[in-house]
Amino acid sequence: MTSGKYFNKGVSAKDRPYIGHVVRETEDKIVVFGDGDERYDILKTEIKSAAGGSNTVAVDLPFYEIVRRYRKSRKDPLPTGAKVKKWLSTADVDLASYEKKYPNSLFNKGVRTQDEEHVGHVMKETADKIVVFGHYDYRFDVPKSKIIAVGRNVILGIDYGHIFKYRVDRNAPLPGGAPVTALAEE
Repeated sequence: MTSGKYFNKGVSAKDRPYIGHVVRETEDKIVVFGDGDERYDILKTEIKSAAGGSNTVAVDLPFYEIVRRYRKSRKDPLPTGAKVKKWLSTADVDLASYEKKYPNSLFNKGVRTQDEEHVGHVMKETADKIVVFGHYDYRFDVPKSKIIAVGRNVILGIDYGHIFKYRVDRNAPLPGGAPVTALAEE
């Protein structure tokens, strides 16, 4: 289950006023992107407070302890809020009809440039753009026409220095006009 209670809020530790912001929330944890390549998958039981009107989530640990317990690689896939259901079938399955019903999605895939630099993860896909959350609180709204390959990662046909042409404020409305907080509801 994904919830918007903590999504897009800043995160503080006992000894630091800012360690990053929440980019994903699952049933039991928040995923925090910090500066640079920092990522922390912090259990919700560690949260001390997040006042309703406040834009900050306070974690009840010193920063060194957050790093020791919860640091992850930004290149790892983001956790999903959906529970995986075990599916067993004794009958033959028509995979073609299954694929039509659930088309391929770019959601949650890593994004890299053609010079092999990691940009971030796809947080939303529209008909003509992908919304990518990356390092340093960056958000990029990249036209799909820039995609040259899709596999485990989405590969863009541009070098890393050119990605900043597509940078937008991370709190800006999504393509189509919805608020960025709508990502937490999807």
